[in-house]
Amino acid sequence: METPSKSNIVLVTDRPMMAHAIAPFAADRWPGRSIKIVCTFMGLYEFRYPRGLGISDFPYVGEPAWKVRDSSYHFARAVRDGQMDRTNNLNPFKVLRDAGEIFFFCGNQTPRWVNAYEVLLTQFLGAEVAELERPAMFTHARDEVSMARAFNEPSTTHSSTFRELSKGGSAKRFFDFNFNVNSLAIFGESLRRVGVDTEIFSMSKFSLQLLYWLKGRPPITEGRLIKAMDNWTGTGRYPVCEMGSAASRDRIVSDLCEMGLLTFQGLEITLSAKGTQFLGLLHPDCEDSDLPARIAAWQGGWPQSKENMTLYLRTFFGKQARFKPAN
Repeated sequence: METPSKSNIVLVTDRPMMAHAIAPFAADRWPGRSIKIVCTFMGLYEFRYPRGLGISDFPYVGEPAWKVRDSSYHFARAVRDGQMDRTNNLNPFKVLRDAGEIFFFCGNQTPRWVNAYEVLLTQFLGAEVAELERPAMFTHARDEVSMARAFNEPSTTHSSTFRELSKGGSAKRFFDFNFNVNSLAIFGESLRRVGVDTEIFSMSKFSLQLLYWLKGRPPITEGRLIKAMDNWTGTGRYPVCEMGSAASRDRIVSDLCEMGLLTFQGLEITLSAKGTQFLGLLHPDCEDSDLPARIAAWQGGWPQSKENMTLYLRTFFGKQARFKPAN
């Protein structure tokens, strides 16, 4: 393979809007250099779930595995004349293969984006290369002052800030991978019993808790529901936290509506008869309104929290696997 040119600069960032904001500053910073930007807004890799598991293999807990995501989600562009080249979407893997230098640029300091960056580099370039120290730039805004500061005062992927976000991302992907594996098998049966097509839909960790939260409540507008997810109180045992990300909350609600587990009454949302029936097929301990806060705590304590997370997953799904509903 041809040795990459040191003049080839690749910035890995989170969203296309951030890529467009980066372009003029990158062009000013490295005049005459070849600059390309790769976005991880959907992640270039997705979970590869184990196949061939029998009922005796559940509850299952294992290490996350990955596969390349469908190319329709890939986004990589060149910077030309201080702007993103809108005429040609590049192959992000070829862009990374030819990179002389790789920079991480994030528009939001959350574990999600650090996780997507680390998975991308680890899966494509290998764990040893992914661990190399690289510049890491963070900003909470896209105004000229904030962007200039991010370029002029870069951190690194070995900084304490980056490492804390990395730990949080590792904890989240371990929980999500194992929750999803078990959910597909164990909750899938209950979803099919109420008529949900499990070839299209599955039950996510927060979707389930949102159903429980709506049980017995009067109808609520979608805006108020999203606001409740943004300031999730749970039982009050933990500090207020977020349920899901700003990007995922609308999708959680819309998927539950498409599954028929939620329904609209005029402009308000309520638990449907199908949703009530589904919850009736579950062990009572599947209700855990403190789950978002538990995950946040596990993220902060990773990797020491891995043992407690594993116990939770085995207990949670073990109860449902053995549960015999009355109906």
